[in-house]
Amino acid sequence: MPTIAIRVTRSRKTILGASELAVKLLGDVLENEAKPMLIKQFDEVVANWEHKPVFKARKFIRPNKIWVNVFPSGENADIWKWVSRGTKAHDIEAKNKPFLAFMWGGKGSYKAKTAPGGRYGGPGTVAGGTLRRPRKVRHPGNKPRLFEEDIAKTQGPEFSRVMENGWRRTIRRLNQ
Repeated sequence: MPTIAIRVTRSRKTILGASELAVKLLGDVLENEAKPMLIKQFDEVVANWEHKPVFKARKFIRPNKIWVNVFPSGENADIWKWVSRGTKAHDIEAKNKPFLAFMWGGKGSYKAKTAPGGRYGGPGTVAGGTLRRPRKVRHPGNKPRLFEEDIAKTQGPEFSRVMENGWRRTIRRLNQ
C-alpha cells in the first residue's frame, strides 16, 4: 500500500537523550499538528472523487528519526493505489451484469480528473462519446499520478517548520 513519509532528522544524540516527556511532547505535535495537516492534503486530492478512500496516519518516533506515514484505508483504498501508482494494461469483464456500460469516443477521447505529476481536479469527461456495451474490454492501463510524491514535495517544508517549532517548545518546556 503506498504511503507518504516526510522525515525531520535531528542528530542521533539529540533524540537518544530525549526524556520521556520530550518524546510525549513531540508525539503530541505529530498527533495534533502534523498528522491533520498531511491528511488534509490527501483529502483535497480526492475531494471530487465519487469513491473516496479514507486516509489515516501513523506517527513514529525512533532514536534517530521522527516521521508520519499517511495511507489510504477502507473499501476504496485500492482505487487510490491504482490512480496514484498507475496500472498495467488489463482485461475488464462484466461481473454483476451481462454487459459493461460506458461512454467512449475513441482513443484519446477521455480526459481524466487527475494527471501525472500530482495535478488533480476537473470533471473527468469523454469528448464526443457514445454509449458502449461490451462484455469485455482491454484497458490500456493508466500512468501513475504520484500524489504522495507531490504532497511530500509541497508539504515537506511545512512539516519541517511544524516539527522545528515542536522541538523549540519541547526544549523550552524541559528547561523550565
